[in-house]
Order: sequence, then structure tokens, then C-alpha cells
Amino acid sequence: MAFYADPTTDPKRSFRFLFSLPSQSVANSLQAYYVKEVKKPTFQMEGGPQIKYIQHAFKYPGRVVWQDVTVTVVDPGGSDDAGAALYNMLAKSGYSVPTDAPFEGTLEESISKRKALDALGQPRLTQIDSEGFPIEEWTMHNAFVSSVDFGTVSYDSDDIVNVQLTIMYDYATLAIPNGRVVDPRVRTK
Repeated sequence: MAFYADPTTDPKRSFRFLFSLPSQSVANSLQAYYVKEVKKPTFQMEGGPQIKYIQHAFKYPGRVVWQDVTVTVVDPGGSDDAGAALYNMLAKSGYSVPTDAPFEGTLEESISKRKALDALGQPRLTQIDSEGFPIEEWTMHNAFVSSVDFGTVSYDSDDIVNVQLTIMYDYATLAIPNGRVVDPRVRTK
């Protein structure tokens, strides 16, 4: 019997999710309920070696590279301004506006991976069921913001401004409801 014919089955739905950036301070927070869309973590296997033997070529896996995640948030403005929260995150990463003329002295601060990691925290994407209980949780490790698009404004539209950010990370882990982490190092028979 197919899963959709079973009335006790509740498949994962794309609109049931929570996305959190835990390191945000209360004053400059990017609220979870402003997140409109998140691209789930994906990986790609880089091409590994190819062994050629007479008439055949045998392929072997290479290294795993995790792809960037894009997050779209609604910018509510006011005290919960998403653009301001993301701009402050850039400042916490070590960026400072170059107010001095070029080549005059050195900058006291610079962007570093450690500061960028601390500014973002460890992003989590949690899918929930119809009752609000988690059914899967992705955690992005060593994550930092690589780009922010503050949206587009136009006299031709009355849409709410969306801000899109791209998050780079080293790897992601998946946890399932009973608290077990899905570990790719554990082999099942």
C-alpha cells in the first residue's frame, strides 16, 4: 500500500519548518517567523579518480562538498528590521566601513572566520509535523553569511521587501525525532 493511502501517515510538508540563528542578540534578532523560505542542505560529490582498464572506465567517489544554503526573510522594518540585523551581523564579523583614505594606516579589525561564525551562530532548520513536533533537524556547522541581498524596491509593486542571504558552511548533520543524530560513519547492513 502506498504511503498516501494510509490515513495514519503524515508526510513532511514544505510549509512546516522553523529556521533559527541562535547567536542573535535580543536587540538585533532575526526572528524565526520572518523566514519565508530556506533551501535545505545539499551536498555534491566532487569527481574522483577514473581508472581506465582496457575498454572500460571505473569511476570512484571523490570528496563531499556541501552547497550553500539560501534563506529568504520578510523585512518587517521598525524595531525588528531584518536588513539592520543582517548588517549588524556583518559588523560583528569584523567588517568596518572604510572611513579613512586608502593606504593611510592599517585597519584595527578585519573579518575572520571565527568572528563570522560567532556573528551567525549555528543555524538550524527544523521541519515539524502537524502538531508542531520536530520530525527532522538540520544543523549547519562552521556557518557564516557569504552574501546578503537587501531586496528590490519599485514604484510598480506593493509587495513586501524580501531579504535573501546565502550561508556557507563546512558540513551539515541531520537529527531525527528521537534525538539520534544520523551519522554517515555508521554503516548498516
